[in-house]
Amino acid sequence: MKRGGSFGYDQHITIFSPDGKLFQVEYAFRATQNKNSTCIITKNKDTVSLVMFRNKKNENSLNPVFKFFALNNFIGTFHSGFQSDIQMKFKEITEESVKYFQKFKSPISMDFLAKKISDMNQTFTQYAYMRPLAVRTVILGIDQESGPQIFKCEPSGFCSSHEICAIGEKESFLDPWILNNATQKLKKSYNFFHSTKAALWILQKILRYKLIQEEIEVIIFSKEKNPYRKLNPREKELILRNL
Repeated sequence: MKRGGSFGYDQHITIFSPDGKLFQVEYAFRATQNKNSTCIITKNKDTVSLVMFRNKKNENSLNPVFKFFALNNFIGTFHSGFQSDIQMKFKEITEESVKYFQKFKSPISMDFLAKKISDMNQTFTQYAYMRPLAVRTVILGIDQESGPQIFKCEPSGFCSSHEICAIGEKESFLDPWILNNATQKLKKSYNFFHSTKAALWILQKILRYKLIQEEIEVIIFSKEKNPYRKLNPREKELILRNL
């Protein structure tokens, strides 16, 4: 058997390769890569903005897709991966949310939910009769105590908090220069216009392409009375003109 190769080491989730890899986990991560579509999520003092550039021709049952679900007016989940796995993951999330509410009589906190998702993902890497789900999950919204939050949960069980999060084909193009410039802009901003503008600026930089409002979908969570909503074409056009 060739050392360092994948032969034999990708047959079971519990077998490490000689170089310390779990190939089934890596396969799950690759399966979540949505080709021809990219999503940018940003937050500032009052708002979380999600901007999706999506090629709908790419969306069929055999390709990874983007899906967004709103748990309530303040918390949403964004997923990249296979549709069936996304549905299973969202079912797990709703069950955890209901259990938390029944026990504590309050909506689930975002950091607790992110930790539960990551723990479940990590469990799927421990047993031979399971497989890691081909789905990456982002928890986004307005936490009652911490304000705007973004948490990303990987198939491996890794969980991280972000001010700027990129998922999709061009996520590797989010270099330190773009990240630093956008972060400085977000620190000085406070409403959905500024957070969405920063997300669109990042998206145009990594795509190297001038966006039009028909190609994007924008979802925002804010501290207003009606916090969760989608921007209409007029609002999207206004922000694009001010980039």
